[in-house]
Amino acid sequence: NAQPQGGDAPSANNDGGALRASFDRVRRSILGTGSSNLGDDDDKGDATKRINLAIVERGQRFASASSAASAWANLDAAADSSTTTSSAGGGGGAILASERQRVPGCVATVHVRTTLVPLGDTDDGEHVSADGDDAAAPSNYRVVVDGDADALLSRGLLALLSDALGGESVTAADVLNHLEPDAVADLLGLRPVLSTGRNDGVASMTAVLREQIRQQSVGGLSGKDEEEDSSTSTVDTGSAPRNGEKRPTVAMLLSGGVDSSVALNLLVREGYDVTAFYLKIWLEDELSHLGQCPWEDDYSVCQAVCEQAGVPLETVSLQKEYKDRVISYTVDEARKGRTPNPDIMCNSRVKFGCFYDAIAGRGFDYVASGHYAQLVEGDEDGSGERQMRLLRAPDPVKDQTYFLCALTQEQLSRVKFPIGSFLKSEVRDLAQKFGLPNRNRPDSQGLCFLGKVKFDAFINAYLGTNPGDIVDATTGRVIGRHNGLWYHTVGQRKGIGKVLHPTETAKGPWYIVAKDQERNIVIASNEYDQEAFEEARSDFYVEDITWVAGSPPSRLVQSDNDGERWKDGRFTMKIRHGPTMVNGTLTLDEAEADGTGGSVHLDSKDKGLAPGQYCVFYNLEDEECLGAGVISERHWAKLLLETNMSEEEGKESAAVK
Repeated sequence: NAQPQGGDAPSANNDGGALRASFDRVRRSILGTGSSNLGDDDDKGDATKRINLAIVERGQRFASASSAASAWANLDAAADSSTTTSSAGGGGGAILASERQRVPGCVATVHVRTTLVPLGDTDDGEHVSADGDDAAAPSNYRVVVDGDADALLSRGLLALLSDALGGESVTAADVLNHLEPDAVADLLGLRPVLSTGRNDGVASMTAVLREQIRQQSVGGLSGKDEEEDSSTSTVDTGSAPRNGEKRPTVAMLLSGGVDSSVALNLLVREGYDVTAFYLKIWLEDELSHLGQCPWEDDYSVCQAVCEQAGVPLETVSLQKEYKDRVISYTVDEARKGRTPNPDIMCNSRVKFGCFYDAIAGRGFDYVASGHYAQLVEGDEDGSGERQMRLLRAPDPVKDQTYFLCALTQEQLSRVKFPIGSFLKSEVRDLAQKFGLPNRNRPDSQGLCFLGKVKFDAFINAYLGTNPGDIVDATTGRVIGRHNGLWYHTVGQRKGIGKVLHPTETAKGPWYIVAKDQERNIVIASNEYDQEAFEEARSDFYVEDITWVAGSPPSRLVQSDNDGERWKDGRFTMKIRHGPTMVNGTLTLDEAEADGTGGSVHLDSKDKGLAPGQYCVFYNLEDEECLGAGVISERHWAKLLLETNMSEEEGKESAAVK
């Protein structure tokens, strides 16, 4: 019905009967003639699938129909460029075409255009005068709809609208006077079949089409100047490229959580060509006995989010890569008595590492994620390339630059963080506004590969137990037995009581202050807030320092007649993920010519400087994340020596007694 064709003028129709009849015809073509809106299938799920497939098939056929409908718009354009202003078809009525406009509020990227064609125009260009006194009235024009969508289901819904509005005897006046956008899903019988987002999308398409018809009626049909008053237009054309232009492509990392789902929808609304990827990194074969595997639930949520957004979803299995690059690191660090940070490794080695390799050759312009961080272009480097600056998110609690501190310039040059400028509360609001299927899903907690499995159960599966003494840092007395160094971290207070001797628990609170791997000893103290531990909580050494820019900032380099050497630099620092930041001084080690090691002094003591954890450096002046280093065991040397001496003294005293 979208193809140019002639038609007799309708009989008097002031009640919208022709419009309702046309929608009923389209409804029956999709749903069938059964009494139920879901057809004759006994199973609602099967019926819904059948109907969706029918809509998709209609969308696949719509491309050719839309091209044919564009012929009318081309005639209108030809008329605009000629000296003939009365009619493109040679008769008494003008063909009027709107501009292609993007539909706001759709889960997919949809563009539509309406063309008003005099009822008497025929395929061969002849014109037959319409009935009625006013040939230029909306009641003497029929509606031709064309457009496109980047999702098959959305294109199919657009095809159904085009078919219904282009029905026999339906006029532009019918659409203006008798069609409410919110009622279209009901007229088509699709409300129980479609998601909330799709139902809203149909209403948005209809609203745009009605507005286009109204604009044509106000301007072209009444002979007014064709220049529109922008204040009367309610259509948001969006920022998508115009027809024929290539849209930037984005590989979106989708987890099933609210953050990445909102990020995906923002990209779609900004006009990007998005493909979602679910990374399967759960080690279900090895760890399935520990608890429920979460990836199936997450993937089903991803499917629902992508279906609503009209975005394709692919699964990439990176289990081997994750085991080799993240799990092995985590287990090795834990075995050494250090506190690993697998989330930092996951980002640098997997999400923005081997995932790049997995999609290499597919031509994606960007990789996006739901991280809370911001990226801006900085100054050019020595080779003329623009440096990417990694900035903290405005939400201090959710800011995730700590976990992104190890990314390189090469990695950051391809990254987008769509929600990086939002507060968490704003992201939740957007999830509600978009009607996301997972809008009420709680935030995930813990490490990305563990799901519902506790870290102790995970590490026990790999390292088992290796019992040893727990020693009082001040007296050297044995106050308990641990099951393995890897079950404890520096600064830990919670959970210690169960491994202490009953007579010692009342002397707390006890804190883990150090670990001696060589002797398999955990060192604890109930005087952790005393002056004796101030140095151990504020001074430490960092190794394996890396900088986001690729080299140390200029504040750490001093040039003189003898060349360049390191100097002290002031930074704001994070010792762990979260809102807490502390100022401090970094002094790079002169013995490390490449600046990969240095000493840190914090202006105030930390609750627990755990070797293996990252210390991340930020600008004092702004939000920029500059780099990071790994906390070393060196600062334990003095404490371990003092503890050993106290332990020996305790033994001697016991022997004398």
